[in-house]
Amino acid sequence: MKKTLISVTMAAIFLSFTLIMGARDWRVSQIPNGSKFNCQNCHISSLGGGTRNGFGIEVWNNFLDPFQNEGGNVVWGSALAALDSDGDGFSNGVELQDPNGDWRPGQPQPGVLSEVTNPGDPNSKPSPNSIDDFTGSPESIKLFDNYPNPFNPSTKIRYYIPEASDVRLEIYNQSGELLYSLVEGFQNQGAYEVVFTAANLSSGVYFYILNTGAFSEIKKMILLK
Repeated sequence: MKKTLISVTMAAIFLSFTLIMGARDWRVSQIPNGSKFNCQNCHISSLGGGTRNGFGIEVWNNFLDPFQNEGGNVVWGSALAALDSDGDGFSNGVELQDPNGDWRPGQPQPGVLSEVTNPGDPNSKPSPNSIDDFTGSPESIKLFDNYPNPFNPSTKIRYYIPEASDVRLEIYNQSGELLYSLVEGFQNQGAYEVVFTAANLSSGVYFYILNTGAFSEIKKMILLK
């Protein structure tokens, strides 16, 4: 009986130790205003480690360098800022007071700390006043760099439209030949993400173009097989 009790106790201690050690607390300083919620920016537990929330899952799956590595660093930028990882209607950038993803580690923290909300908690939302007064809120159409890039075989393309409009997102080769139409139709205001899989394409440079009629932007991506 004593051996069983000791075994159970040691297992509980080991599990707690594992969860705590699973936290990568240096990543707190790699997102804007990360110190407000610390490990709970990415994890459900306040100790960090263990189950990831929506923001933590997004970071782990797509925004670590090296990719999906326990020692990887968070790649904060326009693409991660444009996403709404917890599905509460506010982008990660707006919740962290850096809507365009311009902040970089080592720079002064952006925005107002008291207005920062948790990008991984759908119950933590910015107040309407903080959004209205936040001059950094996106006001124009934006086409973000695809991630990863170079890629094989899939990459994510993200864009933001400030008002409802007809949208086309297309893939071209270096000869200007249209290869794929990823998006073609009416879309409401918001941030969008499209996964492009380069089926039957060879290694090389390709271009993706966002067009809304009044706006057009082109960016380059590289397929490496």
